[in-house]
Amino acid sequence: MNDAQPVTTTVDEVVAETTALPPPVRETTLTGTGQRWLFELDMLLQSMACFFRVDLHPLSEQGRAALAQRDFTEELRIVRQSLLRLNYLSTEIIGALQAPTLKSDPALSPKLTPADTALVTALYQLTESLFDVRTVVEDLVRTKPVGYHTFTAVGRLLNQSIERSGCRLAAQPEMRTLKPEIQSEALRKLLLGLSDLALRQDLRHVFSSFYRFLRYLDFIQDDLRQDRPLKGTLPIFILVRAETEALIEFIENRLMRLPNLLPDVTDAFDATVYALEMELQKIYGRELAGFAELNQAPPIYARVENAHGLLRDCFQQSLVALAVVFDPGFDGATAFDMFQTKLEQSLHLREDIWRLLCHLRRFESRPEKTAVAPLIERITLFRDTSLRFLMYKDWDEYDRFLDTVQSARNLEELLKTIHLLATFLETLLGQINMRAVLANHPFDYPPLDDE
Repeated sequence: MNDAQPVTTTVDEVVAETTALPPPVRETTLTGTGQRWLFELDMLLQSMACFFRVDLHPLSEQGRAALAQRDFTEELRIVRQSLLRLNYLSTEIIGALQAPTLKSDPALSPKLTPADTALVTALYQLTESLFDVRTVVEDLVRTKPVGYHTFTAVGRLLNQSIERSGCRLAAQPEMRTLKPEIQSEALRKLLLGLSDLALRQDLRHVFSSFYRFLRYLDFIQDDLRQDRPLKGTLPIFILVRAETEALIEFIENRLMRLPNLLPDVTDAFDATVYALEMELQKIYGRELAGFAELNQAPPIYARVENAHGLLRDCFQQSLVALAVVFDPGFDGATAFDMFQTKLEQSLHLREDIWRLLCHLRRFESRPEKTAVAPLIERITLFRDTSLRFLMYKDWDEYDRFLDTVQSARNLEELLKTIHLLATFLETLLGQINMRAVLANHPFDYPPLDDE
């Protein structure tokens, strides 16, 4: 069934990676935006290899049981969007590679290094091949429905074209000049402090994988922030799933079988596998199920934001939890740029939810008409201040509670809504306490001062 295989790291490749000397790093031609384009190009090429593996798609149980009758038109629309983006990235990278020589003397022909020449040639071949595949995809989308066998045939055609271009191979010299995947100096010191060479190498692979997954998620986060079309994030989500499953296999079949592991280390690896498997099941079995068929912007945004947030928290929490096993004093803020900012926001949000929840419970126990207006003011104030730190999917639900509170015709109606709102906030408080950044910040549920 899996006609197109993903371009993911295998256990054998990790063995070679961790035993061979690193190749010499040359001076890079691409900088800044150019390096980001190249990383995105490589990511999308890998995602296309995974996208045609239907077992990786977040399908409902009914959809998975009826693959032979399924229409894959929407998936091909997403492929077309990815092909357009790949064409754009290829063109921009070619321009960036040629720009330094052209700026120095526009009258001269660009003189590129042999490695850059090979990459430019491969990118030109890639754009030509992608144009041909895109023509086929566009015709199929117009003549829908697109059956399962046609969908997988397009996958073979596309990935054969990518393979023939040699683009990923030609990009390796430039890719090696990108900044290290483990960006935390504290984490690098932790690894260097491990005396067991095999454990150090394998743990480095695990940490690097988490950083790479988080970098994939950065592209989804950019799309969310810049209000771009979000259906095109599905190939990235599928790539993340494929590589996370490969990482789980690596931990189980290699890392956990290392000799002389202490029990707490083995337990930490086992807990990491369990957490990753549970999150994958939650995200791809529920949050993103049926994603390709969605058409309305609000539910698409809510699904993407929630799946992105769950994955980011899971990867960060997993990395920090493993690091703490080897260094109990390890601080997650040293591992991620946004960890401290999110910590401050989460602490502030948790405190505000708790205070509002206490006011709601107090009103439930002593409902008085004179307390209605101040309570509505508090509910409104939370909407205008701290609500922005919650996920988009929670905004609408909170707004509905506020509307119902404001329109209550009597105290009995108001109390019913207040009770439901308090239950909603209790659920949110539990979810917030599970955030990775709050792992070392337990909440003591302080009593509410009279105000």
